[in-house]
Amino acid sequence: MQLVISLDFSGDILTVDVPDSLELDDFKAYLQAETGVEPQDQIIIFNSKTLVANATLKQLGINDNDLLTLSKKTPRPQPQTQTSSSQAPPPSQQSSFNPTAGQINNRIEMVRLQILSDPHTLENLRLTQPSLHNAINDPAKFRELMEEQVREEQRQSSSTQAELMRLQQDPDNPENQARILELIQQEAIEENMKLAWDISPESFTSVNMLHIKLKINGVEQVAMVDSGAAMTVISSEIAHECGISRLIDKRFQGQAVGVGTQNIGGKIHSVPIQIDGTGIELPCSFYIVDTSVGILFGLDMLRRHRCKIDLSRDVLVIGDNIEAKFLSESEIPRKSLGGNIFSRES
Repeated sequence: MQLVISLDFSGDILTVDVPDSLELDDFKAYLQAETGVEPQDQIIIFNSKTLVANATLKQLGINDNDLLTLSKKTPRPQPQTQTSSSQAPPPSQQSSFNPTAGQINNRIEMVRLQILSDPHTLENLRLTQPSLHNAINDPAKFRELMEEQVREEQRQSSSTQAELMRLQQDPDNPENQARILELIQQEAIEENMKLAWDISPESFTSVNMLHIKLKINGVEQVAMVDSGAAMTVISSEIAHECGISRLIDKRFQGQAVGVGTQNIGGKIHSVPIQIDGTGIELPCSFYIVDTSVGILFGLDMLRRHRCKIDLSRDVLVIGDNIEAKFLSESEIPRKSLGGNIFSRES
């Protein structure tokens, strides 16, 4: 398997190919040959934990393309008998570590490669930061945008801290108290968003609705399945296309009320539909509502035919053992990618 090793002491990135049956001690010996760091001086970190047990890489939970960090133990300082102020390093050098430009560039490049290796993260980047996504295959441009993003965050942080210091000079002022509380809440929101990005980046992507293929009067159509919609609807245009508009009972005209309001043009009491791949026909009733979706398979028909939505297998189960596969995004016609405006009122 292939592993990415970040050398914490130099900022370099190392890619190695090793078997997952390799034990940790042997892995350290291998890294000694690659880095020159003695095994006893190596600190290998995986998922924020230092690896200690001499087990195989597989037993340690390490998989193909995982990222590990290699640090080097710091030697103990030798006792000094004499110390002069001229020999002491400046306080800034004692208290902080300033990475070199090369180390920063290597870290940014490691981030870029990690994004490229993970399709989910790449899609998240496309939706949340399109400019970075467009530059993902251009290392120089990607690095420039990342550095500008960091500078902007630092500017915003400095501005916020300066405003907080100014407000805290008069903490008894009610307006200042309200603004301080607002800044603290905004900081908590930013931290919460960063945490969500780290542990569940998929929450920042859009979710495809559930669609199935079916035939109405022999005409192929696509319907959106929505258990939150109280009724099954079809647009007047599609009803005409399928040759069933003559069955519309206009005595059932009214309004559909939910998240928004739409006019109901009537009701088709029963028409057979054939759900693709099942080989059976089901009686279905439709309310006539002109929607952006076209056909919405709602809770009334889901209950009537004892349907279950199985997201683990991505299928609609009808009755006990009849299954219809949900369509992938590429299979859904553009005209069917509308929103649900017929959800039941809570």
